[in-house]
Amino acid sequence: MNLFTAFFLPIVAAASLQAGDLGGITAPLANAPVNPVAASFQKSEPAAPAVVTSLGTVTIGEREVLDALQRELIARYSLEGDLKLSLAQEWKPLELRNGRDWKLIIDQAPLGGLSSRPQVLFHIESGGNQVGSWQESLRASLWRPVWVATRRLDRGAKLDSSSCALKNIDTLAENLSFVPADTDLSIYEMAQGVGQDRPLTSRDLSLRPLVRKNQLVDVIVSEGSLNITMKGLALGTAGAGEMVSIRNPDSRKDFQAKVVGINTVQVKF
Repeated sequence: MNLFTAFFLPIVAAASLQAGDLGGITAPLANAPVNPVAASFQKSEPAAPAVVTSLGTVTIGEREVLDALQRELIARYSLEGDLKLSLAQEWKPLELRNGRDWKLIIDQAPLGGLSSRPQVLFHIESGGNQVGSWQESLRASLWRPVWVATRRLDRGAKLDSSSCALKNIDTLAENLSFVPADTDLSIYEMAQGVGQDRPLTSRDLSLRPLVRKNQLVDVIVSEGSLNITMKGLALGTAGAGEMVSIRNPDSRKDFQAKVVGINTVQVKF
């Protein structure tokens, strides 16, 4: 062995050993699967969590099932608010081997909308294959801000921020159509009386009349960019956005117009 071989051979061997060790360390990272759980639920965020063991087995527990059901129900019914779910019966954890791409699909749910005690039929898929099917009874609540009477409101009472306030309630507790927070109360009046602290429903309200029968109103006749104003006689009572029959006092002809303000209607040609 010459001087060159004796000096450089240990260095080459050490370099080869380090490269081999480094490849062994980085190999699991290079082969690590992309998390397909997030991709399986592209419609909703966040992705369903999964408990993954060191052997690659996924355990789908009650929390994972409820999270998946929540996303599917929100998308199915276009729900707004904070949906909370729980299972009526205990869920037995489901273990899937190499099942990180699992997804839950609802097959049947109430047709008339979500209720506080819905039953849903769903199945779970993994790797493109169906793992099993379940029918579960749920307990559901949907918390949203709605308008609530701050005092006793009688029929015909006008509504404003002093007579009503927003309150977060479970809108599934009663099968009623509650008045949502984005409703403009100024165009409504009470169709029937309600007590203090009672959430308002759609049947409690009616459009406040802006045009009344036998009153003269301003008629805005629009054609393109041209607007002409004339007088007309209202043949009915109507609120904002509603159609009402109007009579031309000169020609005695009747026509339909849309209520756009107090004693003001509009006709477009």
